[in-house]
Order: sequence, then structure tokens, then C-alpha cells
Amino acid sequence: MKNSFRLYILIIFFGAFSLTGCSPAVVVPPVSTPYNAKSSTSSSNVAVSVSTPYNAEAILAQTIQLKPSSKKNIADKSRILLKHGNSYMTANNSYEIALGESLSTYDDLLLKTFYPVKQESASGSQSCYRLDSEKHSIYSIDYDTANRKLQMRNNWGYDRDTESAYLCFSYDTASQTLTAAKRYTFNQGESTFEEDKSFSPASVFYDSASTSFKLSSSGSKISLYDSGFDFSVPRDFNPDRSRGVPNKRVLWEKNRTESFSTNRLSGDKIQKDINSKYLPQVRLAGNDTGTRAAAEKMLKQITSDLEDSGESLRYSPEVYLAFRNGLLNTKLKGATTVNGVIEQNTVPYVFFTNETDGSGVRHPFMVLTSYSIADKPSRLLDVPAPPGDGKSRSYPDQNVTRDAILQTYLIKIPLKNYGNVSSLAENKMEETLASDVGVTQLNVYNHASISSIGVAVDGVMIYPLLNNMLVSAQRKAEITNTGIHVGRGMGLHWHADGHGATGNGLNLYNLADYAGKSHPPLIGFGFDGIALFGKYETAYHDMDGVHDMLDSFGGHAHDNYGYHYHAHSAPSSVLGDSRDYTLHILMKGAWIGKINDIPEFWRGDAPNVAGQRNRYAGDR
Repeated sequence: MKNSFRLYILIIFFGAFSLTGCSPAVVVPPVSTPYNAKSSTSSSNVAVSVSTPYNAEAILAQTIQLKPSSKKNIADKSRILLKHGNSYMTANNSYEIALGESLSTYDDLLLKTFYPVKQESASGSQSCYRLDSEKHSIYSIDYDTANRKLQMRNNWGYDRDTESAYLCFSYDTASQTLTAAKRYTFNQGESTFEEDKSFSPASVFYDSASTSFKLSSSGSKISLYDSGFDFSVPRDFNPDRSRGVPNKRVLWEKNRTESFSTNRLSGDKIQKDINSKYLPQVRLAGNDTGTRAAAEKMLKQITSDLEDSGESLRYSPEVYLAFRNGLLNTKLKGATTVNGVIEQNTVPYVFFTNETDGSGVRHPFMVLTSYSIADKPSRLLDVPAPPGDGKSRSYPDQNVTRDAILQTYLIKIPLKNYGNVSSLAENKMEETLASDVGVTQLNVYNHASISSIGVAVDGVMIYPLLNNMLVSAQRKAEITNTGIHVGRGMGLHWHADGHGATGNGLNLYNLADYAGKSHPPLIGFGFDGIALFGKYETAYHDMDGVHDMLDSFGGHAHDNYGYHYHAHSAPSSVLGDSRDYTLHILMKGAWIGKINDIPEFWRGDAPNVAGQRNRYAGDR
């Protein structure tokens, strides 16, 4: 049987265009030429659009229209711009404190935005605020004790040491001056910050001769501004409007945390472990012409071998190559991850395997290695009630997770079309959210893995809408405004669709990804092999499939796209939740793709994605 999903595909990627009528307004500049592919079949002349979202590198260059407004005071966990003259204080990409006038791109916005964190005083004296960088969130403002210039310090990352420290600022509204009231230094033995009693308060002064900010006996006029950009956690992600919990931060040092260079996915470790026939696909990390050619060649062989056995790929090769391209083009663009390195690939390798089982049945896979880190800021300090460490029965007594560390995932997505289930319980599960809490009435939300259920185009794991207490992560207020958080293992994962909730342009996918396209962007894959696309937007009412209703699993089939999932919205009442809010769903939880015949699918009671070693994943 020939592949029933051989498409005439037009892969439409990045270009120059402008948007109007959305907030904030952006203009997208041209970026480097991405991979483009076309295929055709005599059975169909229907054009099908498949594209992946703009990554952080492209988004940072987009033009944004802001209208900053003045602020009187600093507020805890708000966002502020610090303006001197006609320019703004900026934490540049060299972690220096500079002065810049431009506020026209997302990169300008993130570099010039500071995040105040209130430092409570045991003595009851006036509060002061640590100032973190919005783009480089593991860095805070300190100063050089030799020349008294302000600078950024790595206070929350893997390389923090005895030099790590931060200043604590107060602001005088009348004189519009900023004062470093206190200083805190890092106690490496205890992994805590302690007040530096030898530090004397000093004002922030701009020295035009050295074009730098310094601590001085007199201060320069510095005005506070709000950028007008919406960084807040939306009400749908905190329906009870819970205040941020005061729980202490989990120390990542207490977790098994390693440097980037020693992670199994860095260096040449993958090349040493992989079967030699797949080595040409992984000779270099990231997107490379040589590895891409090898991947295309392997996909062509897989397609031929499946057709020879009367089987088929679930989607056209171009769909997988588009996803591969999106994954490998994604790089960490800010210092936001404890042991991450700026410019590292979030997914260093993607390759295709073509193995048979003991009965000679072929089981090809798309395999990706992932650190499960977002390329854009996630700002975990904003989460009102993050997951606790579980070391106490009572949540108020637990430390909570506010830092992300590199993970080591080896994920295989089935390429072969195993078909779809006809009933919810047809997929045999080792453990589910329902069984974990003793619920017997199954639905598409609770008949789901207790762990990840898919992977997004940035390489971050996708978890079910519900948490392990069968409560939506939104209702629990345990996710950021992007729909992401970290669990006890301190690995980032998605629970909800940030774009559906905020539309601020810094999500997994954004409104800019729709212009000029005929279908929402490809944003992920379920472990069942089903592709995941973004939600349908009302502003783009003529897209392919927009009038075809989604089924109970959150998917549909239309035109020549084959069956696929979509991010979408639903009222909270579908969960029996009396609170009135909107669910912003990436994936509900249950898989519609048949998993029973997928080899090496389970590892214990969770999907086998954490550093799995088997031939289907390319092991020697």
C-alpha cells in the first residue's frame, strides 16, 4: 500500500512582513534562509502549508512598539526601566551596565528591563530590592569594588562563586535617585547570600567621562518607567489570584547538577554511542548541510522500505524535516538556565533510525536529543505557587522550584503510521494520572501519562493539562505566563499554551507566525507520533481546516494534512471546575495514536525518553 499521506507541500518559512491591530505591534525582519522543501503527488493539487515558529533569535530582532509610562516606586516582582536623560540603563550581552537610547526591538526591551526582588529586613528597616536582568535572569546588579562601576554578577547559575554578590537598591521619589542601601555576598559553603556588613550605602551616579554607572556620594537623576509590555501571569493561569508563596527557593546544588561540558549531550559523547550507520546524521550539533543531507537520505530509505512492506509514514517526509529544522535552529539566547550556555542548541541532534524487531517488522523513528530548556525567558520567579520539593507533607513547609537545569533526553517519535485508537482505553498504559490517584472514571484528561506526553519545537517536554492531583496546572497557579514550569527534577516542561493566554510575542509560538501562512505553525509532536499545531486564530479565519471541529482528543484531519492535534481553548467547566476561567491547552493528555505496537515505549510507568538506550534510538 502506497503512503496515503503523500502531499503536495509548500513549506513556508520566515519572511519580512508587518502586523497591525495587535498589541504589542511587531515588524518581523528577514532572517537567515531556513530549510525549504517541496514534494508533489499526482493524486492531489491541494497546497498544504507547514511551518515552524520564529525562534528566540528571530523574535529578538523583531521591532516592537512600546509606550513607556512613568512609575513612582519600585514594586516587588514588577518590571522597571531605569532612565537617565534620554537613554535607559541596560544590562548588555557582555553583562556590563551601559546606557542605550534604543527601545525598538524585543532584545532592547529584555536587556533594558530589570526585575526587582524585595529583600526583607529582619530588623524591620526600609525594604530594598535586588535588580535582576530580564534577559539574563541568573544575573543581578552588583559593583566592582575596585572602580565602583556597576556590573552584572552571576548569582543564580552554575558558575556562581565567592565573587557572586548583589546590591539592594532603594529609590527616593522626591530626588529621583537610586541608592545601593545594602549588599549581599554569596556564602559558597552554605549556598546562601548573607548581608555584607562592611558595605556602606552609596548613590548611583552616571559618569559621562567613562560612560558608566558608579557608586558615589551623590546620585544622578534616574527616572522609573514601565515599558508598557505585559509580562504578568494572566488571570487564566492564576484564577484564584493567589499571591506568590513565601516558600524558600530549592537550592539547585541539592539536585544532581552538572556543567554543560559534562552533560551526555555535549561534546562528542553521542557520536561515540551511536550506531555507525546513523553517524553521518550527527557529526555536528545543530543545523548543518552535511547532516541534513544524511537525514534526507535516511528518510528516503525509510519511506521506500515501509512501502515495500505495505506500510507507510504517518506524514510526508517534509513534515519531519520541517520539525527537524525548527528543533536544530533553536538556541539559548539568554542566561536563564542554571548550567546552560548562551548559543547552545536546545536540541543538538535530530536523526532518523530504521530498525526492525525480532520478527523483521520495521519500526523507524525520528530521534532527538534534548536539554529541555526554553530559548526564551520563562521567569520562574513569577510563578505564584510553584511545585514543592516534597520533603514535607505540608506545602508551606516545602522549598519550591524556581530554577531550571539541563536535562538529558533521548526522545523517539514514531514515523510509521500505527493508526489511531477507536476507544480511550485501547491504549494500554503502565500508569496514568487517573490510576495514580485511584480514579476509575476515565477521560481524555486523566487517561494520560504521569510524566511527559510529547515534545515541543524548542525541545521542551510537554506534560498533560492536569497535574498529579488531577488539577489543572492553571488552577494551581504553578506555571509562568508562557505556560511552563519546573518540577522536582528542575526540568522545564509545558503544561499550557502561553500564546492562547497572553499573546505577548514571547511564547512558544506567536501571532507573527500566522502572517502569510495557510495553517497554524507546527509546534510539537506527541509520543504517539501525532503532530501538534498551534491554535486557530480568529484574525486568520480562512486557514486550512479552520471550520473542521476538533474531536475529543483535541485533533482533526482535513485536506491532505492527515490527523493532527491543535492547541486550543476550553472552558474550565469541562474539568468539572466551578471556577470560571479558560483552559489554554497544548495537549489534553490522552494519545489518539496507537502506542501498543511501538517498541520500547515504556520505561517503568513513564514513557521511555530519559536517556534511553536501545537500537531504535540509534544505540550501537
